[in-house]
Amino acid sequence: MLILCAVFPILLALVLMTGFQITPGKALPCSFLSTCIIAKVFWKMEIPDLLSYSLLGALKSLDIILIIFCAIFLLNILKQTGALEMIKASFKGISPDRRIQVIVIAWFFSNFIEGVAGFGAAPALAAPLLAGMGFPALTAVVVSLICNTLPVPFGGAGIAFKTACNSVAESVANPEQFNLAALSSFTTLSSISGVFVPFVAVAFMIILSKGKNKIRSILEIFPLCFLGGLLYVITWKGTAMLVGAELPSVLGSLISFPFFYLLLKIKLFVPKTVWDFPDEVKQGQPGLNPVVMQSDIPKWKAWLPYLSIAVLLVVARVSFLPVRGWLGKVCHLHLSEMFSVPGTEFSWSILLNPGVFPFLPTGIIFALIFGLQWKNIFQVFKDSEKQIRFSVFAIVSAFAMVQIMISSVHNDSNLPGMLTLIAEGVVHAAGKGYIFAAPVIGCFGTFFAGSCTVSNILFCPIQFSAAGLLEFPEAWMIALQNTGGGIGSMLRLSGIVATCATVNATGKEGKIILLNLLPALVLIVLTLLGGYCYTLLFP
Repeated sequence: MLILCAVFPILLALVLMTGFQITPGKALPCSFLSTCIIAKVFWKMEIPDLLSYSLLGALKSLDIILIIFCAIFLLNILKQTGALEMIKASFKGISPDRRIQVIVIAWFFSNFIEGVAGFGAAPALAAPLLAGMGFPALTAVVVSLICNTLPVPFGGAGIAFKTACNSVAESVANPEQFNLAALSSFTTLSSISGVFVPFVAVAFMIILSKGKNKIRSILEIFPLCFLGGLLYVITWKGTAMLVGAELPSVLGSLISFPFFYLLLKIKLFVPKTVWDFPDEVKQGQPGLNPVVMQSDIPKWKAWLPYLSIAVLLVVARVSFLPVRGWLGKVCHLHLSEMFSVPGTEFSWSILLNPGVFPFLPTGIIFALIFGLQWKNIFQVFKDSEKQIRFSVFAIVSAFAMVQIMISSVHNDSNLPGMLTLIAEGVVHAAGKGYIFAAPVIGCFGTFFAGSCTVSNILFCPIQFSAAGLLEFPEAWMIALQNTGGGIGSMLRLSGIVATCATVNATGKEGKIILLNLLPALVLIVLTLLGGYCYTLLFP
């Protein structure tokens, strides 16, 4: 009964969005309200506690809201000035084949952004870029989310993976040795499925299209997709083992993409036929009508905003430079416990948000460089705000709901927290088959909490304990949790709502969740099969 109560808000959100096609802006506030009622009635949480945790969740949502807004603002600036047209032309210069464009943008470019920024910034940048190039909005969102899986645990300077190790550090005899074993296990396990991610994304795009010869179009691109995945995975794993969890997702793209580009130039494994959407239906992101449209902007100049963002993100994230420390101190918000409820302190280094720095200032500076007037910039600002206005309600509600579920461990009924109760129910129900459920739990944590880091905080201790009971290597169990957590990124509610907002696809979130269930399942099965084969070869 209690497990059903704990899972009810999640099921309610899914049913409302997928079964009744209700927008997240209405569905998630309903789920939030049901969470409050259940927490009060069954977990006997006090009203001040519910208010405090709700406010804390709402404050935490500011990070992703700012990223979405500033990413949209930057994209709309590029559209207004005509720079986006030149960026699109440069990608078409690499290849007019939509399949290859997915590999370049949604895989290599997005993985780089995930590595330096985290916070869900990667699909929020890749999806509108694809939509601006003529991809259908739904397709742009789906492929961007699918590709945003492997680099997630190492994204944002490796926060998610390091959190996983720290959460069980007190339970291991030698934390340093355990962390190295977990790193090796995770990179091996994720590489097995990760090498197929570009192919899964491209194949799914072709399946969703209404074109003909789908099987041939999928089979002929497989070798190039596989090589794109392999090149990235090799450098990703190699960097992780050499320098740790902070930079693999960044260096994986920087090192491997030149080799992939060389394959394209020499046309090795490049299909002879160019694949495009049927009837050349380009449902690009609806938005602003260009004001200046300087079609004479050189390609190198059009790319400067994104190149500047990449450089600034790296400079602001690497640990051996003092910039991160400076940004953290310059503009820091700290709120004490709300309504005197323990655990509700809120700290926020505002300039460390990728939207605030560097997306927003970069957009303004290059708007002026490209010739926009201040009045046009303010108009772009206002129109960008309108694009995300209704998504904000959904994101705030999702974060507030999750915060209550996480904080339900503090209750007057002496019950486990809601999410812990759900996970423990899976442990008892699965028994020896729990190993197969381990990545699913990690996936579920990211899906609902909207963060692989939060998923690791919640479930790594449970996964670790389950490994001991099953006499299964703890490092491999942590690897299964992280791999599942990364895969869950394509399903997370907050990420889907955010990415849909960037391409004006609000209202399609439920459909995207259902669509992405299949590629998520494929990657989880590949992970388990690959892990099983690996343990047979290297017991």
